Amino acid sequence: MRNIVYVDGQNFLYKAAEILIKKGMIGDKQELTALDIRFLFENIFPEEDLRIRFFGVTKIKRRYDLGEEILNKSVRFSDNLRRVRNSLNSQRIDYVEVGKLKIRDSDVCKNCGRKDYRFQEKGVDVGLAVGIVRDALKDEVDRIILASSDTDLIPAVLLAKNEGKDVIYVGFDDRLTQALVAKSSSTQVIRDTEVVEAYKRKNH
Repeated sequence: MRNIVYVDGQNFLYKAAEILIKKGMIGDKQELTALDIRFLFENIFPEEDLRIRFFGVTKIKRRYDLGEEILNKSVRFSDNLRRVRNSLNSQRIDYVEVGKLKIRDSDVCKNCGRKDYRFQEKGVDVGLAVGIVRDALKDEVDRIILASSDTDLIPAVLLAKNEGKDVIYVGFDDRLTQALVAKSSSTQVIRDTEVVEAYKRKNH
């Protein structure tokens, strides 16, 4: 059976990071650059041949034109992305570049009149959906393992099921999206203890 795991990259890491922050193992989400993702999925699907695809943004440019704060953030994001990709490569996980990290204006502060800039990930969910639809229509996958809680992916899930594919939604314990539970063929849960173990395997 051809099993492909589709991971909504940064969102997956952020949800794992929330668990690790709650456990007091890291201080903020940006600290999580190495997690044994293959361990998490092989724990759920033992003795299965899994091809894992991590959908994320393209290389991040260092911005020198928007002030020191944005420059520091862009440098940190860029360095973290490099560490994430190195970790994924060591796990035989494909990194799929489908989105961009864009800088958008925030609202102007009513008190000081200052406008902040913030980073926003764009296009990853669309790229992930296109990947699922393409693989389903080309009959290049039998079982779709979806590691994303984005309800925008439901049309892709339904199309894949209509093509006769088994779609398994994988979410974090207590953080499941019920709409995806309802539309998928079945659901599996990643428990907090497994996230802790996956972190320790790559950071100790």
